Amino acid sequence: MAAIVALVLFYALVMTIDVIDMGLGNIGSVRRLLQRVGLESNLVREPSGLTGRAPVLLPGVGHFTQASQFLDASGFRGPLRARMESGHPILGICLGAQLFCRQSEEGPGEGLGWVPSTVRRFPTRDTAGHALRVPHMGWRRFAPPDGTLPFAVSPSRVYFAHSFFIDPAPSPGHVLCTGMFGGHEFASVVRSCDAIGLQFHPEKSHHFGSSLMRAWAAWAFARLGGVQA
Repeated sequence: MAAIVALVLFYALVMTIDVIDMGLGNIGSVRRLLQRVGLESNLVREPSGLTGRAPVLLPGVGHFTQASQFLDASGFRGPLRARMESGHPILGICLGAQLFCRQSEEGPGEGLGWVPSTVRRFPTRDTAGHALRVPHMGWRRFAPPDGTLPFAVSPSRVYFAHSFFIDPAPSPGHVLCTGMFGGHEFASVVRSCDAIGLQFHPEKSHHFGSSLMRAWAAWAFARLGGVQA
């Protein structure tokens, strides 16, 4: 009987994602995406709420400075770094991905510093000198070559909505995929250990977003089999 209870508890845990609530933006839409693909979400507002054996998701639509202040006030910086360095799977979305960097032109405050780059503001001109309408919004093709990501995804389209971008130049070893807007290159996927940052929004990317989240979750739970809590 004890073995059955333990097994039930194990599967309840491995179907759960720790979602950090910074009080910014799209937390509801991210949780709905997780629900659509059969995953539960544990909403975490302080480090003590991290379960230790669940992948971590860092969402965000908002201001870099506010997010940085949240990391300081909540005490998440140290626990998140410890997990990143131990190989714990973490997924950052949009602002959550930008927080992987050292700093941002959006405003003062320190990022997590996992990716040695700066978040830049898109110029108001493209590389040909024509006016560029910012933010960068809309669907773009996403077809990373096989082996680029640590999990398999089919070529499709993803949805972007951002005025700031991760500069790929200072950190080529951390940049898995790039995109272009007005001739300006930006990092669309970055990685540090098993922390992966997506500049696009899987929760707004319809069927492909669901497929990508399933693939990431399967990979993340497999990785957790070898991670010490």
